[in-house]
Amino acid sequence: MAAGLPLQGKRVLITRAQAQVQEFIDKIESAGGVAITAPLLEIRANNVNEQAIKATIQNLRSFDCIVFTSVNGVTFFQSYLDKWNISYTKLDHLIAASVGRKTSKQMEQLGLAVSIIPEEYVAEKLTESITKNLKSQSRVLVIRGNLARPVLVTGLKRNGYNVTDLVVYETLHNMNEAEKLRKYVQNDKLDYITFTSSSTVDSFMNVFKQDELHENLKKVTFVCIGPITNDTLKEYGFEGIIPASYTIEDMIKLMIELEQR
Repeated sequence: MAAGLPLQGKRVLITRAQAQVQEFIDKIESAGGVAITAPLLEIRANNVNEQAIKATIQNLRSFDCIVFTSVNGVTFFQSYLDKWNISYTKLDHLIAASVGRKTSKQMEQLGLAVSIIPEEYVAEKLTESITKNLKSQSRVLVIRGNLARPVLVTGLKRNGYNVTDLVVYETLHNMNEAEKLRKYVQNDKLDYITFTSSSTVDSFMNVFKQDELHENLKKVTFVCIGPITNDTLKEYGFEGIIPASYTIEDMIKLMIELEQR
């Protein structure tokens, strides 16, 4: 680790699922930080709902618009297309909407050019963007995970759209990391704790139901990817800092700015 890097020696906890952490680790370490992982979430395909998923994506021609609310949604949706040998060209006629920049980039793997994306990467703003750019009564396919907030689906229905809500992956709480995490907090071994979703906040706070370590947590800086995640953190009596853009790159930039001050 080179001397003089902006996060030199700072210990940053990553709470997101194991499959999603490598990019975050690389960016923290390139800034001189020490990335500590405690994957409190496990993400897997929604195999329980497989027949409904298959029936829906075999009928893609019946939809006018497809909406993805996360990179994971794109990844699992693509895996189902591949599994059943469904051509990506079946998506060509669809208007494509995305919750944010990273998700849009991943959608390119499907040959989709995103034409609807909100300026602020949250479900409420995505709903507004769709209603401004898509005629009412359109048939909309929303691809999401089981813990995604219902705001988008209910908002679109309220605005007169014919919505199919397709849950293609599940996010489960993984408590196997709990004891390791408690030791880090108890020994004041963390400088920053990062949360990339409300579900990561819930999983983290589940580990600390008893309040004997809450004083230790007050010594740490929480970094939340966006206002919804921060609102969840506030429910537990803590508050984080939020980057201007809701991406992991901007979370790291924010930590660097704090250190440089």
